[in-house]
Amino acid sequence: MNFKTAITFIILLITFNGLSAQNLRLADIWHLQKGDFKKDSIQKILERNSLNLKYNEIVTIQFQSSQNQDFIYQYRIQQANDFAQWRELGTSPTVQLPTLDGGKYTFEISAKEANNKVLFSLPINVSQVFWQEWWFLPSMVFYVLAIIGIGAYFFSIYNLRQKIKVEEIRNRIAADLHDEVGSNLNSIAIFVELLRKKSPEDLKPILDRITSNSTESVQLMQDTIWAIQAKNDDFQKFILKMRGFATQVLGAKNISLSFDNQVVSNKNLFTMEQRKNAYLIFKESVNNIVKHAQASKTDVKIWSENNQIMIRVEDDGIGFDTNENFEGNGLQNFEQRAEECDMTIKIDSEIGKGTSIMLSVMIDV
Repeated sequence: MNFKTAITFIILLITFNGLSAQNLRLADIWHLQKGDFKKDSIQKILERNSLNLKYNEIVTIQFQSSQNQDFIYQYRIQQANDFAQWRELGTSPTVQLPTLDGGKYTFEISAKEANNKVLFSLPINVSQVFWQEWWFLPSMVFYVLAIIGIGAYFFSIYNLRQKIKVEEIRNRIAADLHDEVGSNLNSIAIFVELLRKKSPEDLKPILDRITSNSTESVQLMQDTIWAIQAKNDDFQKFILKMRGFATQVLGAKNISLSFDNQVVSNKNLFTMEQRKNAYLIFKESVNNIVKHAQASKTDVKIWSENNQIMIRVEDDGIGFDTNENFEGNGLQNFEQRAEECDMTIKIDSEIGKGTSIMLSVMIDV
C-alpha cells in the first residue's frame, strides 16, 4: 500500500459515520463459505458505507480498538426485531452476524464504559429472495388461478365430449329400437291380421290379445325412444308431451281437462330415466281415468317445491278402496317405477270422491 492510499484509508476511517480513530476500526471480515474478505473489498465497504449480503449469508466482523483498555463491547442490529436491543460481546469486538431476511438494517457496536455511545455504525443491505419480493404472492395467486382456469377449461371440454358421446349413443339406441324392434312388432300385427281371417272363432280372442299386447308394446317402445332421444332433454318438451297426451285421450271420452304448469324452464331438469318413468306413470294415470274412473273432470297441476318437481293428477270419478287388491299390476308398477329413479308416489282415493295421484321427482338445482 503506497503512502497516498494509506492516507486516504485513514481519512475514511476517521470520517466514517463520525467514528474516531482512537475508538474502533474495521479490521477484518470473514465469510463462512468464502473465507476472508480481501483488503480492497473491505475498503469498498467503507467507501460505499454499506455491507451488501445475499440471503442466508453468514459473515463475521472483527474490529480493532486504538486503545489498550479492555472494554465490554455490545452490539445491536436496528430493524431486526430479535437483535434490536444491545447484546454483550465481551472484551473481544468480534461479531458473527445472524442470518437476516431481505431488507435494510443498521449494525451498531458500542462499549458499556462509554455509556452505550455508538463507536461504529454500518448499514447492511440483505438482498431479498424471490419469494420475499412484493410480486411473488400476486404471481402465485395468478398462477394458481391460471392453473385452475386451465384445468376447468380442459375438464369442461372433456365433459362436453363425454356428453356428446352419450347423446350419440342414445340417438343410436333410439334409432335401432325404432327400426328393428318397431319393424318386428309391426310385422307381428300384420301376421295376426292374416291369421284372423283364416282362424276359427275360438282362436280370435287369443289373436285379439296378441294384437293388443303388440299395440301396447309399440306404444311403450315409442315412449322409450322419446325419452332416450337427446333432443327431448328439455322440460318444456316433457310438459308438451304430457299435455298433448292428456288432451287427446281425455277429449275422446268428453272428460274436461285443467292443465296447470307452474314450472317454466327449458333446462333438463330430469334424468333420462326420471323422464321416462314420470311420463309412463302420468300416462297410466290418465288411462286409468278413462278406463275406470267414470270421471267428468281431470285436474293436472305441476309445480316445484323443496328441490322437487310435483306432478298431481286428480279426477272426480267414482274412486276406489286403496286397500283392496286389484287384478293387474298398475299400482305396483307405479311404485316400482318411482323407486327406480329417486321419485316418490302417493295415491289417495275414496269411493265416490275421486282419486288423486301425487308424484314427487327429486332434481338437482
